[in-house]
Amino acid sequence: MRTLTIDDNWKDWKFGDTDAVMTFTAQNDDQTPDFTDKTLTFKIADSAASTPDNPKDYVASAAGYVENNKVLLKTEDVKTLTPGTYSVELWVMDNSTEKNAIYPSKSFAFFTIEENTMKVSDITNVPSKTLEAIYADLKQWMGTVKKGAQGDPGKTPKIVMGAVTKLSPDAQPSATLVPLQSDPNTYTLNLQIPQGAKGEQGLPGTPGVGDKGLDGNDGLTPTIDPNTKHWMIGNTDTGVVAEGQAGKDADPSKYVPLVSFNDLRQKVQDNATSLDALQKSTVNKDLKAQIDKLSTQVSDLTKQVKALQEAKSDTPKSDEPAKSDDDDQSAKSDTPSSSADPASTPIPDSTPADSSTETSATPVSDTAN
Repeated sequence: MRTLTIDDNWKDWKFGDTDAVMTFTAQNDDQTPDFTDKTLTFKIADSAASTPDNPKDYVASAAGYVENNKVLLKTEDVKTLTPGTYSVELWVMDNSTEKNAIYPSKSFAFFTIEENTMKVSDITNVPSKTLEAIYADLKQWMGTVKKGAQGDPGKTPKIVMGAVTKLSPDAQPSATLVPLQSDPNTYTLNLQIPQGAKGEQGLPGTPGVGDKGLDGNDGLTPTIDPNTKHWMIGNTDTGVVAEGQAGKDADPSKYVPLVSFNDLRQKVQDNATSLDALQKSTVNKDLKAQIDKLSTQVSDLTKQVKALQEAKSDTPKSDEPAKSDDDDQSAKSDTPSSSADPASTPIPDSTPADSSTETSATPVSDTAN
């Protein structure tokens, strides 16, 4: 069985006395319990107009302190209680199991708060004479207070602007002051400001109306100076030549003379005519071999003529050498004779092989020239 008794030395004390200590003895089966790792709390009820076994109202709680196996209740912890008799319990909670042991197991311990000389028991209803007495006491007390020595001037803190962070519209604004490590008297002010909610789109503005600008002056038309051939803008000489430079005369030695070309082409035509006549002739079976040989020679000459024609077509007309009367005469001979012309058709003799060889040798020799 648990018991709780209060020592008689401070069982009664006066209202306003906050420097007294009530001493309680708690036992469990006549043994003093171990309050190590325990939390002790006094729970107090008003016992006025009630029997000791039936307290009226729970009115306060206060911490319990252990000293020499005794449990102490300080009056400063229950200074709000008004004069009267109060019932007390001691609750001891084991911090590891959070279980409570309540002292005493039966009935309560009691203490009484007496009235003081000022008869103050209700701080909401203080008599006027009591207030006047309190005021007089305060004036007397203030008169005894001596002015202390002037303190050192304080340091005015310095505030510098730090970061300003934009938050979402629904965030709460905040600010922080962070002292600088180099100067503890200087603080950095950081602001966190929520962004304003997006407003509604405004109405379209009135289209602007402007006056038409003045017509510009006529520009200058470029011309070519007849003497310098330079582009002129008004009277300003740009220095830019408007005509191309004259080209250099071509070197005729790099190209095939026209006379040699016409002569070679005529020989090719003559060989072709002879070949055609030989192909139509059936006089001698040996002519087939001569015809094949002539065909090869004609093919070679044709390739040479084609190469000369391509070389001639690449030559600018302004680079052709001037023609002489001999050139005109040679040009007239460029026209191939008809295959029916007896003068241009060779007649094969009894030794056609020698004739064909002699005929084909001529253009080869001329081509080399």
